Amino acid sequence: LYTFDGFTNHGCEPNVLSVDGDDTPESLSYDMVAVRDIDIGEEILVDYATFEYECDGHQIDKCLCGSSKCRGNMRGFKHLTLDEKIEIIPHADFALVEKFVAETPNLSFVDYTHCLPGSIDVVQHGDEWEMVAAKPILAGELLFRNTSTVVTDEEFKFVVRLRDQVRLAVAGEHFLHREGYMEFLGFDSFMQHSCDPNVEQHYLSMTDYEIRARRGIELGETITWDCAALDNLFTGAKLLPVMSFTCRCGSDCCRGEIHA
Repeated sequence: LYTFDGFTNHGCEPNVLSVDGDDTPESLSYDMVAVRDIDIGEEILVDYATFEYECDGHQIDKCLCGSSKCRGNMRGFKHLTLDEKIEIIPHADFALVEKFVAETPNLSFVDYTHCLPGSIDVVQHGDEWEMVAAKPILAGELLFRNTSTVVTDEEFKFVVRLRDQVRLAVAGEHFLHREGYMEFLGFDSFMQHSCDPNVEQHYLSMTDYEIRARRGIELGETITWDCAALDNLFTGAKLLPVMSFTCRCGSDCCRGEIHA
């Protein structure tokens, strides 16, 4: 049973966010946090889809929030499009996310917020994520070891969370394709390409690998690899190119068109 805030209306572009607090067996605790400056007299709006998985009997068939981002109705998180779910997952109750993943075939959720190696960070640059050095790194130094996830279904997707950002990792963009299987590397799937990269990948088994510096890397410098040079030399499994793009790395040895 909500108290005074039970009268808070829904908005598809809300100005407050409901944040879980310390629950007890008798009560649910939460905070209402402003996501932007709110003027005196302005209506307080929250996105019901961030805490309602399915509105059972109290759905809004025609949303009148007036936002340019209005979704038209509010029937709960379950009924949003995949893109809409991805957009609000950073602000949604984790129980909703767990239920969404459990009910959605060919989907897995991974959160790297608290498990990045100490040598690197992943930051947002425009609409893209990129890996940067979290400390000065010497030539030949080990940045990290990681284990890839083997995937055999082209339709499989990973919902990847990093702090307050979420990305959808899909086969055509973020998996390494090999004969008979694919690999999802994880947080380093978002590493940027360069024809003159500052790191290189070395496989230790079919799925275990390490990333080492080819040269010295400064604090905050973007970490790059050659995404067309990711053969598994341990097993002999070749990288099968599935996409191409025009490289703009700017190095003297830039190859221009990349097939990876």
